[in-house]
Amino acid sequence: MSTETSNSDWKPLYRIGGIAPLITAALYLTQLLLIIVSGVAYPTTPESWFALFQRSTFLGLIFLNALDVFSIAILGLMFLALFVALRQNNPSLMLVAAFFVFLGIAVFVSARAEMVTATISLSHQYAAATTEAQRSQLQAAGQAILSITRATPETIGFLFIAFGSLIISFVMRHSDAFGRGVAYIGILGFVLTVANDLSIVTNSSVAAILLPINGLIWLIWWLLISLKLLRIGRST
Repeated sequence: MSTETSNSDWKPLYRIGGIAPLITAALYLTQLLLIIVSGVAYPTTPESWFALFQRSTFLGLIFLNALDVFSIAILGLMFLALFVALRQNNPSLMLVAAFFVFLGIAVFVSARAEMVTATISLSHQYAAATTEAQRSQLQAAGQAILSITRATPETIGFLFIAFGSLIISFVMRHSDAFGRGVAYIGILGFVLTVANDLSIVTNSSVAAILLPINGLIWLIWWLLISLKLLRIGRST
């Protein structure tokens, strides 16, 4: 085992950091499974979103990917473990990576939480609206919040996370504990993230194709890191 992971005092953090991506993956797959088995068509208008929340607040939260608030926050534990594991390879770059990653997590989580709470509030107001003018105003507000075809604060937040992950991946190339294969998957994830973000602005149909591919690449990267961190936790 290389020297950057030799300190056994960090064993609990390596194990916690290795478990964190597994929890994130479980939350993502749970959301996906619930959406599939629900038999509900994906809402595409504010009215359909409000109708879904009136039918079931739980399903509305699942379709909004509300669990991402927790899954991305929990993923921060993985990045903490990565910082400790790789800090001796290049401490300066790892500090820069940590800055961008945790900035991105803060932006993403706060933006997603705000969007979820605002949508719940609007759905309640829409259900209580008594005039067509009130409904029209709420529909306009819902359109602004629920638009998935343009850049949002969440987009910027995840881009920061991806940029921090890119730096980590470059440092990881020189680590015996992780290897070049995991590093190059992280680099590919960043490239796809940038392509996806650009396509959101320029061509939403391309974004719809890149989004699941990008998500799958990051999921693979997180799970591979999970295996590496758990292995380090056993070896130190």
